[in-house]
Amino acid sequence: MDRLTNLPDFVSKKIDMLTAARMFKKAIDENCKRMGMDPNWETNIMLGKDYTDSSSDKIIIVGFEAGPHDWGVGYSLGSHPKSYAWPKGSPQDWYLECYYGFDVMFTPIDYKNAPSFKSIKLEDGPAPDMRDKLDIVRT
Repeated sequence: MDRLTNLPDFVSKKIDMLTAARMFKKAIDENCKRMGMDPNWETNIMLGKDYTDSSSDKIIIVGFEAGPHDWGVGYSLGSHPKSYAWPKGSPQDWYLECYYGFDVMFTPIDYKNAPSFKSIKLEDGPAPDMRDKLDIVRT
């Protein structure tokens, strides 16, 4: 039961990066629930500048900390080719990489000309020492 299922199709049609990240977050939330966990505690979406030592407001990160071991590494390298085919077969103007093994970073190919985004707070984190639940909007 540690395999990710019902992931979005990023292979057959072009999808803008923000929509793709949201679609992926929704699928990761469903996988988290299927595995018996609470996405409020285990998953997140945020900007690179809110997650890494980067100052980027052009990279969107989806994380699933209690997911299968190094799922982000495998997924970003094409382990689910019907969902995300890398390095060949992708019609997207973005690609995936990971910062840790439990996240994927939606990264624009044309970084210089890519749109910027901002985080909006949806609700407090589930515990005092946890990150707030966020969404991402285009600026």
